[in-house]
Amino acid sequence: MTRAGDAVVALSAWIDRACLLLAKAALVGMVCVIMLQVVLRYGLRQPPVWTEELARYLMVWGGLLGATAAFRRAVDPAVVRVNENAGDRRARFAKLAVGLTTVIFIAPILYYSLFGPGLDPARSFLMRMSARTSQGLGINLAFIAAAIPTVCLVILIHLAARIVGGPIPPRRTEQS
Repeated sequence: MTRAGDAVVALSAWIDRACLLLAKAALVGMVCVIMLQVVLRYGLRQPPVWTEELARYLMVWGGLLGATAAFRRAVDPAVVRVNENAGDRRARFAKLAVGLTTVIFIAPILYYSLFGPGLDPARSFLMRMSARTSQGLGINLAFIAAAIPTVCLVILIHLAARIVGGPIPPRRTEQS
C-alpha cells in the first residue's frame, strides 16, 4: 500500500473511533432521556415536552453514526457476500460493485444536502432546515439535519479506505 493509502486507512480508523464514541454517547443519552421521561410522566405526572424530541434526535445521530461503523467493517446489509480482501477477480469485482453502488447512492444525497437546483446552496436541504427550529427544544434543525451529509462524507472516506486496504474484519465473539 502507498503512503496515501496508509493515510486514508489511518484517517478512516480515526474517524471510525470518533463515530463509535459519539454513537455510543448518543444511545446512552437516548436511554437516559427516555428513562427521565418515564419517571417524570408516570412518577410525577409532569412530563417535560423536550424529552421525546431529544431522544428522537439522539436516535438519529446514534443510528447514522453506527451505520458508518457497520459500513467500515463490511457488516452492513448485502445481497451477496464476497471476501473483498482476497486477491482474485471476484474480489476486485466486489470492490468495484461496492464502490459504484455506494457512490451512486451517496452522491445525490450529499449533493442535495449541500446544493439545490442550479448549484444554489441557498436552496439546499441544510439551508432549508436552518430556517426551522424544533418545537420542544427550540434548536435550529440544521444541527439535526447535518447528520445526513456528515454520515455521507464519513462513508465516502471509509469507502476509500476499503478500496485501498479492504474492510476491517469484525470482532469475533467467543460464541463465533
